[in-house]
Amino acid sequence: MRHNIIIFAMTILASTTLAQTKINEKSTTQKGFMIGIGLGAGVLSLKTNTISQAAFSTTLPNIKVGYRFNKSVAILALLPGATYIYLGKTRGFEAFMVATQYWVQKRWWILCGGGLTFDAPAFYTVKDPKTAGFYTGFPAMTIATGYEIWHRKHFSLDLHYRMFYGTSHLPNKGLREGISNMLLFGFNWK
Repeated sequence: MRHNIIIFAMTILASTTLAQTKINEKSTTQKGFMIGIGLGAGVLSLKTNTISQAAFSTTLPNIKVGYRFNKSVAILALLPGATYIYLGKTRGFEAFMVATQYWVQKRWWILCGGGLTFDAPAFYTVKDPKTAGFYTGFPAMTIATGYEIWHRKHFSLDLHYRMFYGTSHLPNKGLREGISNMLLFGFNWK
């Protein structure tokens, strides 16, 4: 099932990347501060020392903030994440990463990054922070590719696929590994 979703997402992205498009050169900002928010869904696979599960997952507001140095390269702080249910409560499997985004063509980009994993309850479920179960770990890694489907001046919409891997350290020498495969719709300002 998970492989079918990945193959489907890559097929959609490849077909949009190869589509013929005309870009208004004057409407594209090539340099400067940028911020983006991504929303979407996919599959989150989690594995601990004792159990393994994979389930449909939605994303938290995935945020990227950084600086685009020229028409090809941007350095970003990236906050990817996915939600899951544990003991009847919503949790987030997230990360803080430093990433590089590279535009292969005017609208098609790739991204890779690494950083620190955060495994925590959704903020709206926390009643007592001391018992909430906040876990961190290293490494966290991501790769992504996307295609800007529409842009005008300082705003663009993109469709992108992202794979995110992370590890969090649990009590009693436990370990939780997660792999998130998401298809996202991105809102970006540059």
